[in-house]
Amino acid sequence: MEFGMKRVMASVQAIAALEKNYHGTPVPLATLSKEMKLSVSYLEQIFKRLRSGNLVTSHRGPGGGYSLREGDISVSAVIRAVSKIPSNTAFDPVLDALDRVLVSQLAKKTSPQ
Repeated sequence: MEFGMKRVMASVQAIAALEKNYHGTPVPLATLSKEMKLSVSYLEQIFKRLRSGNLVTSHRGPGGGYSLREGDISVSAVIRAVSKIPSNTAFDPVLDALDRVLVSQLAKKTSPQ
């Protein structure tokens, strides 16, 4: 299954919402679902890709949910994790520019430097 632009945008928003809501304990998808007004099953599809791309870690059981990997995550890393964009395409300059836009900036609603 290939992700379309709508799902790529939802993926960027989801990881920004996770950044905003993460305070040292895993964030359940139900919390993100309420905030983003998206279904849990839709978010499960997105977080499966984010987990495969090593951008988030899942925690099972009571108190489980998702946490971000260590370090800053760029918007281009999210796009690459959830879509199959071939290398050396006309889209590379866009991804290169988005390397400088961090999810933490989106969560705080600040502009990149």
